[in-house]
Parts: sequence; C-alpha cells; structure tokens
Amino acid sequence: MQEQVVCAQALAVRPPEQTQYVKRLNTTLPLSSTFIDDNGHPMRLGAYFGGGPVVLVLGYFHCPNLCSTLMDGVLESLAAADLPSHDYRVLGVSIDPSETPELAARKKNSYAPLLANTGVQLTLLTGARRQVETLASSIGFEYVYDPQSQQYVHPAGFIVATHDGRISHYFMGVRFDPRDVRLALIDASSGSIGSPVDQLVLLCSHYDPVTGRYSAQVMAGVRAGSLTVLAALLIWLWRASRRGAT
Repeated sequence: MQEQVVCAQALAVRPPEQTQYVKRLNTTLPLSSTFIDDNGHPMRLGAYFGGGPVVLVLGYFHCPNLCSTLMDGVLESLAAADLPSHDYRVLGVSIDPSETPELAARKKNSYAPLLANTGVQLTLLTGARRQVETLASSIGFEYVYDPQSQQYVHPAGFIVATHDGRISHYFMGVRFDPRDVRLALIDASSGSIGSPVDQLVLLCSHYDPVTGRYSAQVMAGVRAGSLTVLAALLIWLWRASRRGAT
C-alpha cells in the first residue's frame, strides 16, 4: 500500500520531525479495541460503526489550544455541510492515557452550543496506552510527549472512515471546506446519503488525498469535450450553409 506523508504543525509548539500523518487509505481501524466513553462505559470501537460514515478526531482534552480549535473547526464544517446529523457520527479519542471519562464529559459539555445547533452525534473516548497507540498507528497519526512543555505534540487533522471501519479520507489543518467535508461523507457512505446533485458533483470531481480537497478536473474535461463538440457542430453548419449558397 502506497503511503503519503503529510506534515502538520501544532499552533503553540513546533513539532519535531516525527510528528506527522502517514496516510494509510483503506486501512481497517482496530474495531475490537475497547475504550471508555464520556459516560464512563467501556465500548468497543466497532460499536460506533455499522451505520453511516464516522468522523474520527485524535487529540487530548486538556490541550491548551490546538485540539479545541481543531474540534471547533470539525463541528463548524459539519454544520455548514448541511447533511442530516443521523447520517454520520463524530468520535474524539484522547491520545493521553491519563485522561478520564469525567474530563471527557466536561470537554463534551464545552461543545454544547455547537452541538445544539447541529444535532451532531459526538462521543469522546479515553483509553489505555496500548489501545490508543494501536489506533493511532492504524491511522498513521504520529505524536510525542514533550516533557519540557508537558504537552503532546501531534499533527492537526481528522479522518473519515466508512461504515465498516476503513479509512477513506484525510483532512489536514484546523479549518475545512464544508463542501469537501460533505462530499467526503457522501463518498464514504458509497452514495447512500446526499442528493442527486451531490452524486453528480461527486462523479464530476476528483479527490486529492494529498490536499484532502475535491477538484473539478473531471468537470473541466467534460467542459472541454463539450466545447470540442460544439466547435465541430458550428464548423459543419458553416460548411453546410456554404454548400447551400453555391
């Protein structure tokens, strides 16, 4: 499987070279791993799959700025994507094994205004070091703990996974184009959500896994082909009119 490396920097701490996303598209997530949800219940990761696509965000809940900014960006882009909230769900997983479900619950409450406006199904998970490292490794999410700042240094972004737990899209940064997020969710659902117009846009667009953006390359080709046909038709009409005049 071809791996593409994309580096992303934290806002407050300059990450060392080893903090990056190594893109592993179509990799299956460790669905048998057990985490603790924000209600204190142990849950298999696979319990959140089987319906629609899943948006998965890795970070930690006491992060001083980057992780909250990232989750805000994810939730805002989902709100602007204007898809029914029951068609997908959002999981936030802490990379800090010392964090507790109580902290996760408090962090979830801080997103209440955004969640109230969107109805997004958000669950925040904590877990043991081995489970966290296994999940991070499967995604290609590389991070380190910096003892000097007492912070985790990690890349910024999130993934979209299919209903059966395969990685389908990566998004880098902390702010995202709602159109690209919408198309990624529709694509990850194999077209089971979205409108007929969405299906046409998806058909006429190309997903670039490096940038996480959908380009109109295919549409440009269709336009070019249409112009060629139109030009040929005009030439034929011009020649036909000349023959009729002689």
